[in-house]
Amino acid sequence: MKGSVDNFLWAKKKEHDGNMYWLSLRQHLEDTKNVAGLLWEHWLGNGQKKLINDSLDDNSKGKGKNLIEFLAAVHDIGKATPYFQTMKGYMYSPELDLNLLNKLEKIFENITKFNESKPNSLKFKHDIAGQTLLCSYGVKDDISSIIGGHHGKPVDEKSEYVGKEKSQCSSYFQTENTNSKNYKTWDETQKLIFQWALDVSGFSCVDNLPSVKMQGQIILSGLLIMADWIASNELYFPLFNIYDSNSNVDNRVENGFEKWKKATVWESSECFDFSELYRQRFGFDPKIFQLTLAEKISETTSPGIVIVEAPPGEGKTEAALIVAEQLAYKLGRNGIFFGLPTQATSNGIFPRIRKWLESVNNDREGLKDEISLRLVHSKAHLNEDFLDLCKNVNIIDTNDGKVFVNEWFSGRKKAILDDFVVGTVDQFLMLALKQRHLALRHLGFSKKVVIIDEVHAYDAYMSKYLLEAIKWMGSYNVPVIILSATLSEKRREKIVQNYMMGTGRKISDISYIKDDLKDCPYPLITYNDNEKVYQVSEFEQKCIKSVNVETLLEEDLLSKLKVLLCNGGVVGIIVNTVKRAQYFAEQLSNEFGEDLIEVLHSSFISTERVEKENRLMSMIGKGRTRPNKKIVVGTQVIEQSLDIDFDVMISDLAPMDLLIQRMGRLHRHDIERVNSHKDAKFYVLGTSNDFKFEEGSSYIYGNYLLARTQYFLPKKINVPSDISNLIQKTYKFESERDNFKKSTLKDEDIFLDTQLEDRVFEFKKDHMLKLKELEKKAEKYRVLVSTRESKYHEISLNGWIKNPVQSNMDEISYACVRDTEESVEVIALKKVGNGYGLFNELEDISDKINDFEIAKKIASNSLKLPTSLTKFYNIESTIGELEDYNLTNLKNWEESVLLNGLLGIIFDDNNEFKFKDVKLIYDKKYGLKLERM
Repeated sequence: MKGSVDNFLWAKKKEHDGNMYWLSLRQHLEDTKNVAGLLWEHWLGNGQKKLINDSLDDNSKGKGKNLIEFLAAVHDIGKATPYFQTMKGYMYSPELDLNLLNKLEKIFENITKFNESKPNSLKFKHDIAGQTLLCSYGVKDDISSIIGGHHGKPVDEKSEYVGKEKSQCSSYFQTENTNSKNYKTWDETQKLIFQWALDVSGFSCVDNLPSVKMQGQIILSGLLIMADWIASNELYFPLFNIYDSNSNVDNRVENGFEKWKKATVWESSECFDFSELYRQRFGFDPKIFQLTLAEKISETTSPGIVIVEAPPGEGKTEAALIVAEQLAYKLGRNGIFFGLPTQATSNGIFPRIRKWLESVNNDREGLKDEISLRLVHSKAHLNEDFLDLCKNVNIIDTNDGKVFVNEWFSGRKKAILDDFVVGTVDQFLMLALKQRHLALRHLGFSKKVVIIDEVHAYDAYMSKYLLEAIKWMGSYNVPVIILSATLSEKRREKIVQNYMMGTGRKISDISYIKDDLKDCPYPLITYNDNEKVYQVSEFEQKCIKSVNVETLLEEDLLSKLKVLLCNGGVVGIIVNTVKRAQYFAEQLSNEFGEDLIEVLHSSFISTERVEKENRLMSMIGKGRTRPNKKIVVGTQVIEQSLDIDFDVMISDLAPMDLLIQRMGRLHRHDIERVNSHKDAKFYVLGTSNDFKFEEGSSYIYGNYLLARTQYFLPKKINVPSDISNLIQKTYKFESERDNFKKSTLKDEDIFLDTQLEDRVFEFKKDHMLKLKELEKKAEKYRVLVSTRESKYHEISLNGWIKNPVQSNMDEISYACVRDTEESVEVIALKKVGNGYGLFNELEDISDKINDFEIAKKIASNSLKLPTSLTKFYNIESTIGELEDYNLTNLKNWEESVLLNGLLGIIFDDNNEFKFKDVKLIYDKKYGLKLERM
């Protein structure tokens, strides 16, 4: 840009310690343009660059870097307006504002009085103003909408800005008189910025700007936001004193970018000896299916979706990581996302990913050798493994070459931009959720290989978001690896179809997929190469174990346990609700003594739950000295993340795939057992000859799935050979979901007397209706991939996330993609004297919360309230009463960075807490209970 006006337009300003600082608009645009170019060269991967370049019109191929530099150079053109230039600073400083206005007065007459004529009701936004100006210069919607959305949300309708330069003329030009000097000067200034942006990015005129497809627009939008945030960070790009006329900008961008950039881009290399790679990464030789998988992927030219189905303990995680290295090499990706269903499973996998990544890092000879790894879920800051890694946070660039945590990527909106991320699957599902700054999430995932584990755990509602997110990955050519121990044929088909549709193929063109995908025994590998889909299942069917299955009446449980334990053994009992686990645990404690019983479920204080998990691992984990006798009673948390082994298992009736998951903890390890437990035995509670199931199980899973599971449950299951057949039988009805009318038909594969057939028929109708309702509900906030053919410019970011989720709270976003009832967590404290302490440390710490370590310990003691207190009709009153309680009893928490915003409750000497009409009782043995008063 040329001209004296450069010296007067501001982009940022603030007063600090009595000094006044500012950053000129010209300098900020230059900073952002330079950062964008450096991100292209030193942060984007080859796959992302190809995605952007391929989204450009044929005459503009290879101009992706030019385009992002143009966008960055012009992104704040809307600040070159009298409305913005007369705005007060964020931290109001009248002297600073007046000082800058006086400078503008030299060029724009009476600008200091412009505020007096501003319409109070006018909501002028500089990002939309920038979009408006670009449109007036002839820039098409595909590019101008990126400018309009660079603060996180594109406009909903084009009518929001088209023509507004007329109705809001004075906001853009200080006056409505087109012949006035001020009008002409503002107009010339804005056009000068626009032309400068074209020139410095390699475009001489607006007609030379590329046309961009939707996928390119989204990734460019995310990249622009990222560049703007980096260039706006004063640690990297400081403001200048307004009285310093000789501000030094030499090496400004190099110094600023170097401070920000602490990790070098990881680029995978091609491998030819997979046996050696397994030994190097994990210290063991690969199994046949792992080796076969790696060899098949190595033969592909254009892979994308890979599904690995194998029983628990067969090494799916290691197989996925090796394939991730292969796909990263083939498709130019530079990191991974590993997503799991729960925080517990994410925490469990994190150390394994770190160990693999350290091995990967050791291969990078001659490089700067930093790789950034991050754990992402709402309690990641309390995870000890992640906190240990955070000790390697590099602030002054003295990293010692290990895997570390890059501080800039902290925060809910930036975390997914980091290179290597482990977290809950919500992070992936939210790719399809309408929310601000969604383009950043898409940018982050477009850089990675995506691994999603335990896909069988996702219900119909979550699956809608899952499938749409997979389709988005297909549209970006991002490789996706799906892991499951138990996947139905229909769900497998849907996953492959959605990925292929994302690549641009019409559903009619990929109808062959249904015929190509067969019902094969596990282990099973499914993958694509271009449009062709392959399956591999011809492995030697080694029977890992043969499980004898028997039904067990609840009233016979005690007598059966006495028989099972007469010669010793470890029995696991998994039930479907916390209340049921507590009931059984108390009954068994009365019969066998408390020392023999271990209890584990979600209603324990989080720190105590971790202690209980560690205790179980120390007793019945791999390679441990096992107790002679032990009964472990718990809920689904037992099956999710613990590598423990039971001699015998008893389970509530649950859907077939979950029963098989639970069997994964039965005879899991190769150990010597007493003769009475040589054979694996699995007992099922809650079956019913008339299909009248236990209330809690029925509520969670539905009668229809329970009925089909009970009907097809055999007396013996050979693992893995029988798994696929049992899953396909149980979920055969899913093929009817695409045509709801068919679901009115009775099941042809179930043969019962007329009365029971009629009952199952009613179960089925209710189940199908609920699925439809869930899928319809999922539509509200879902962002769909456009697969229709269209000309350039016709599809833009305008309206892309219309009516988004309004809340910035992670918990609300998670609830939107999970269809879960809202939950409330509190910090559990224990009365100590006149103050309070923690349950496991009875020391009064009420006056020590300003100690960071103590505040962190307090925050770690979270406890989920019973769901009966957080229903839609009473959750607000519950939170309201707890907030009132905290204002009275824990008001000083507002002074703590870690505790501010958290809700605490103080249990009395009897471990009771009374509020509303209930009494909460915490028992270290059995967990949290609720009694009505």
